[in-house]
Amino acid sequence: MSNETQFRHFSGVFGVFDGTQPVETGEAGLADRSFSVPNGQALSYQTASGTKGFTAAAVLSLAAQGKISLDDSVKSILGRDPEKYGQLQWISEAVTVRSLLAHTSGIPDYFDEDHVEDFDDALGGEANYHYERPEQFFPLAEAAWKKQEEPYASAGRFKYSNGGFVVLAAVVEAVSGGSFGAYVNGHIFRPFGMDHSGFFRFDEQAPEGILRASSYQENGRSNIYAVPVIGGGDGGAYTNPSDMARFWNGLDPDLISDSSMADLIRTAWTPLQEGDDGLYGLGFWISSKDPRIVFLEGFDPGVQFFSYYNRASKRSLTICLNDESMNCDEVFARYYSMIG
Repeated sequence: MSNETQFRHFSGVFGVFDGTQPVETGEAGLADRSFSVPNGQALSYQTASGTKGFTAAAVLSLAAQGKISLDDSVKSILGRDPEKYGQLQWISEAVTVRSLLAHTSGIPDYFDEDHVEDFDDALGGEANYHYERPEQFFPLAEAAWKKQEEPYASAGRFKYSNGGFVVLAAVVEAVSGGSFGAYVNGHIFRPFGMDHSGFFRFDEQAPEGILRASSYQENGRSNIYAVPVIGGGDGGAYTNPSDMARFWNGLDPDLISDSSMADLIRTAWTPLQEGDDGLYGLGFWISSKDPRIVFLEGFDPGVQFFSYYNRASKRSLTICLNDESMNCDEVFARYYSMIG
């Protein structure tokens, strides 16, 4: 049911779903300030690092097809095309697909928030529209590698790496023979019925049927110059609460027990180590308070994204916020308990 409650500090949409059926949904604020378009359930919203769950699903689907092993050396996969990917001196032979998914590879992060303030800082002043393919980020990761006092010092332990998930997007392209976005669209979004999800360029009209919400920074400007021109393996895909309910149900190993993906998802949803915001598996967070709950989250200028799934109740809560001056506290306070 749609929620008409007014929120004082929230701009965006949210939805609690039982399976793929809505229980409570709501929206507040504007999706486009120039034309006074309100936020709504049919619009698509940026996910920031929530995209990493889609990247993980894409990689696991390749593994389910037998096209890669989680223990394959990433350098051996990408090294088959040195013209496209370069010599890859900055990637250790020990880096595997599994270690990238787990953030334990030690691979340098082109956007290490311990050292850079924002995406513009990470790019060193280069225009964001120059970054649209995974390999275009490789020189940034290589530069970070060269700055390290002890390369790969964090290997074997959790260290969040956007750079690692850019490399995973390159792996998907190298193995599938197509673009990363096209693979996720064809093997995750479309089969799961996620018709409002995708990777869309800021400077192009969205596909027919897609209406994108703008995201606004604290200074009131949109974030179109603050993030890459199109999303990739580490962040930036668009989705909405109903599509996320389909995503969780499409992956739940209890619901896809006959699929070759089932055991891989069980592994991905099993805590392997403790991360910054909870326990972590392979591309997915797991609640340290309740391991039945897996989740994705993302933060970008103007964007907050949270999506929680309770494996026991089969309920999800997804929150898409599109205004940096707002927060999600009211939504969490009222609706998080409904998934448990």
